[in-house]
Amino acid sequence: MTLAHALHRLRWIAGWLAMGLSCCGTVVGSARAADGTDAASVVVRTSTRPDQDAVIGQHIRLFVDVLFRDGMAHPPRVTLPGMDAAQAFRFETQATSLSDSIKGRSYVGQRFEFALYARRGGTLVVPAATVTLLDRAGHETGVAHGTELRLSITVPPGVDPAQAVTASTRLSAHESWAPAPDTAFKAGDALVRTITREVTDVPGSALQDIHFPAPDGVRVYGESPRIDDKVERGEVTGERVDRATYVFEKEGAFDLPALSQTWWDLEAGRLRTVTFPAVRVTVAAPVPSAMPSDGASAGNPGHIWMLVGFVGGAFLLIVVIGRVRARLGAVREERRVQRQQSERNAFDVLLEACRGADSHAIYTAFVQWRDRLPERCWRDGEAGGARLMLAAKDLERSLFGGGASTHAWSVEQSRSLADTLRALRSDLLRTRTLSTARVLPPLNPAHPSST
Repeated sequence: MTLAHALHRLRWIAGWLAMGLSCCGTVVGSARAADGTDAASVVVRTSTRPDQDAVIGQHIRLFVDVLFRDGMAHPPRVTLPGMDAAQAFRFETQATSLSDSIKGRSYVGQRFEFALYARRGGTLVVPAATVTLLDRAGHETGVAHGTELRLSITVPPGVDPAQAVTASTRLSAHESWAPAPDTAFKAGDALVRTITREVTDVPGSALQDIHFPAPDGVRVYGESPRIDDKVERGEVTGERVDRATYVFEKEGAFDLPALSQTWWDLEAGRLRTVTFPAVRVTVAAPVPSAMPSDGASAGNPGHIWMLVGFVGGAFLLIVVIGRVRARLGAVREERRVQRQQSERNAFDVLLEACRGADSHAIYTAFVQWRDRLPERCWRDGEAGGARLMLAAKDLERSLFGGGASTHAWSVEQSRSLADTLRALRSDLLRTRTLSTARVLPPLNPAHPSST
């Protein structure tokens, strides 16, 4: 044990015995005495790991320990106010049981853990947790508070804080194609690209979005990401799968662009980039229809000629019907995919989710609809993006504000959000239409009359 660590330990023990509060290392305590005695009836301790400095995007473990003197009537509810500069998640539904002795009194309680991810550099102010006390029947009996903490968040060189930053000790990524890019494609065929990322100490929802650009002559249909987070003893492993389908509209050679994932390696202290290389796909023109071969020699009887003509016509008809059916099937499939990936369909799914009070389902549908909107409606610094963020502010607080339960979101809030988004969608799309109309040339330009 180092000298500095020993001094910290001594100060912690002295503060514990003198005040009944924890004040050692990363632990900061606050307590409220309900009966006026020296020993507080409820003690709330707040701590973080790491305790002082962290890197932007790094997993910060926030612990809220709630201890009750002489016994806990009912597990409390612990919530964390929303933060503009960080995301907060609560992964575990069950808290960890604790027991302690303060000033000769026996204390029991629970530890609640939150995961914080800073999104800005500088000083991160972690607000005090709110602890709602409950009696044996689950009714509220009072409120206690934790302690506000401050952490220094560093932005490493080369890291763009304007993007979603991933800081971890391990990130693995790979991509797959179905079918292989060197397959003999023809116009109307499709190619599926799948990118899978797995990262330690970061949830999949915190990974940056992957956008799939495509050259002219190729349409791309992105799917909603599949996120699978695993939590084991406080250790988080996030997995995110992004998938897109390329549809080739004509023949030619097409270069599908390279994609990348940049992340900060906490162990090596350096910026790393995983690159998914570009590929070239060659698409052939449609196969021409088979034509019947010439008939027999001129010396064949007349009925042979009729038979050959009949067979050739039937064969040609079968080929044409087959091609028409294949083309109609491809058109129907393309339209089905377009409808499924359309902004209108995504908004209908969002409205359906707003019929209930499942905030997770509503937020997932909201993100999918937002991504289907034309980019000029909400990106590139336009006001539409700010209006969308404002509309979803209460929903994000309900999810990421650190509440122990998602039941705080109500059906009435869902209905209000649906009404707000209906009006906002109409305004955004109308604004885009008017903006587009303004750049069109005049239909009847003026010409000088001839004399």
